[in-house]
Amino acid sequence: MPVPNENIRPAADFIHNNYEMRLFDAALQKTGMAMELNEAGPFTVLVPNDLAFNEIGIFRPTDFDKMNKDSLRRMIAYHILPRRLYLRDIPSNAVDFRYATLEGSELYASIGSIMPGATSPSNMLFFSGAKAIRKDVVLSNGVLHVLDKLMKPQFEKNIQEWLSDKKEYTVFVAGLKKFGLWDQLAEKGPFTVFAPTNEALEKKGITMGFLDSAVPQRYIAEVLFGAYIMYDKHFFISDSQVFSIINSNGSYNYHLKDNIHYMEYFANEAYPTWKMSYYMKLRSNDTFYSIILADISYSVGAKMDYLCGNGVVHDLDQGLVSPDQVIKKEENEK
Repeated sequence: MPVPNENIRPAADFIHNNYEMRLFDAALQKTGMAMELNEAGPFTVLVPNDLAFNEIGIFRPTDFDKMNKDSLRRMIAYHILPRRLYLRDIPSNAVDFRYATLEGSELYASIGSIMPGATSPSNMLFFSGAKAIRKDVVLSNGVLHVLDKLMKPQFEKNIQEWLSDKKEYTVFVAGLKKFGLWDQLAEKGPFTVFAPTNEALEKKGITMGFLDSAVPQRYIAEVLFGAYIMYDKHFFISDSQVFSIINSNGSYNYHLKDNIHYMEYFANEAYPTWKMSYYMKLRSNDTFYSIILADISYSVGAKMDYLCGNGVVHDLDQGLVSPDQVIKKEENEK
């Protein structure tokens, strides 16, 4: 007998009958959105697979019972567009192309379509930092793409507000305040912040005790804490991968605010896990003979790409420099 075409189903029915989507299906049921997704539409549904939910600690449908229903509904609605969006509809080699979501806010689509000189397209597609690992699943009322992680919009929060809510960054927040770098994170930006955890800073000798006794004038603040801030840039980790396709160069190198120290930033899918990872190499200056002050990498995808109102925050489990490395020259001469 002929096998029925699964693609003739509406969105919610299709999701309900796919094992890798059982947790997204449970979220639809919990929020009452399943019935809505079986209506005429059209919809584009961006479905994080079960592994994506596992990465943030959700393993079974009952785990959603611990979450606020309204907050969960907003999060799920952010993964749904009130339109039909195929791969071909997104501009070629686009970066951070915005689309309205069912939640009301916008998400960012980026696609590395084809490398210079290549004969076949790459079509590597991301939505707000999450990779589409299955694209253009045709539904009777729209289209579906499968993502490798949840998108993480921080609705109505700027970077300053978001960091203030997280206990794991209390030392970083205190350091930004102590060294005069905090107030700017409530401004328009955009900023990209690589937020070191308390443990990461402690390994570099930066604790609350150090901050209580530190004299800010002794240190180069733009390096000690400013090295974790990328100014006037809005970078999802995946953007580097997209740029590596568009122009064969996904690196971004820049001077810190002191106009001397130099950062080399890059991200890609690293062998052997092929997880999206980012790399930061901090140099004493931009010359060939510069000293490498820090050379780090990070690959916990579930803790990257927190989209705030004035930029993006990424978790960092390693510190860049210790206070002794950034004592001002005149202090050393004393």
